Amino acid sequence: MLKLGVSSWSSKYSSSWPLLQKESLVLIKSFSCKHRYRWGKEQNYITVAQMEKLPQKSPEVPDNSGDLRCAIITGVSKPYGIGRCLVHNFLEQGYKVAGLDIKSLENETMEAQSDLQITSASKLPLDRFHFVHADISDPGEIKLAVKEAVEWLGGCIHVLINNAARTKTIMDDEDPMKAFAETIAANLNGPYYLSEAVLPCMPPGLSSIINISSTRALQSEPNTAAYSASKAGLCGLTHSQAITLAGRVRVNAVLPGWINTDPAGEAALRDEDHKWHPVGRVGTPQDIAEMCIFLADEKRSGFITGQEFVVDGGVTKKMVYPE
Repeated sequence: MLKLGVSSWSSKYSSSWPLLQKESLVLIKSFSCKHRYRWGKEQNYITVAQMEKLPQKSPEVPDNSGDLRCAIITGVSKPYGIGRCLVHNFLEQGYKVAGLDIKSLENETMEAQSDLQITSASKLPLDRFHFVHADISDPGEIKLAVKEAVEWLGGCIHVLINNAARTKTIMDDEDPMKAFAETIAANLNGPYYLSEAVLPCMPPGLSSIINISSTRALQSEPNTAAYSASKAGLCGLTHSQAITLAGRVRVNAVLPGWINTDPAGEAALRDEDHKWHPVGRVGTPQDIAEMCIFLADEKRSGFITGQEFVVDGGVTKKMVYPE
């Protein structure tokens, strides 16, 4: 017979603390816990079954209208990028979307390629899309940006997609320490800051955070230490958040492989580029958007959290030998 001390309770029961101040000692079976909490000279314990019956207090989250769902997506400036494609897809799903980026929204500079899903900045519906200029590596700017986005969206955020990233390779003429710190600040610190800022507005059980990592978290090319480290860190942040926010928000990571975001579309690729992939083609932003739409829907992915989804056409599983 082992005793369950209140110091071992999950934080989700902390809101019911006043109900637990009992004078009696309750014994439970088959629960290994060595910690005990003392009020003066008394020890107080409660059974797991009793804990499950306690009323749970959910965070106060404003409810916007009816079935309307809202999303914040970062890294949306480029018309051919993953972020803009995410905006397009979530708008198609009926979401209101706030897009964050350090750069201004760009329009396409050439006729849209048929193989790329593109939404021109001038064609984004003003009643369902709002752009916020923000540097996500700056906690102060994030607070102001989230405040603006949340107010425009109606106070409730169902989906946060951390897509923005600094992708520049560190060059020989750069200060490597500074470049490394700036990359980590944007690619890893930023998603954490944003998650913390948005969390109070996410309704428990109906919300999802999706971190866009990269297959560079698993394998590298030369001179990509900062980018690879930041994306690997994002995977660690994902499973940590998933456990920390258990029961409130599902958190998953998507790891894109080679995704063609070149304005030239298919013309920028060679036959051998496609053949390199086991699926026979290079990826498109739409491939990432499809995965994110799935992960954002608790009806289809409600049993999934803390996971990493590699979307790379099978390349990371391909054994390569020198020719």
